[in-house]
Amino acid sequence: MIVQAAGLALLSALSPTALLVTAVYLGSARPTLTSLFYLAGAVGMSLVMGVVVLVALRSAHLNHPDQHASRYGLRLGLGLVLLAAALLIAARKPRRPDPGKPRQESCRGWSPIRRR
Repeated sequence: MIVQAAGLALLSALSPTALLVTAVYLGSARPTLTSLFYLAGAVGMSLVMGVVVLVALRSAHLNHPDQHASRYGLRLGLGLVLLAAALLIAARKPRRPDPGKPRQESCRGWSPIRRR
């Protein structure tokens, strides 16, 4: 529970609006599909905007290749480490529930009223 809260706190620090929209989507009829489409749209728009800004900067001749230090080895190594971590996380099997612990109720969607 603490790990999930820490992950959501980190996500909200990056984009509070995206966290709010995702929280609203979690209350929909099919939250997983809706959230995946939202995130795919966000990634697509980020890529389009990145390409537009890059083309605009290069067409205005605002890039100065002689004024930056290239660290391609570091970037490649970091990318490979992150890719390996993503593959490791995706390939792991979920933990089996402990029969000794009581099972918590899973909450479907967001509601300001606590039900017991």
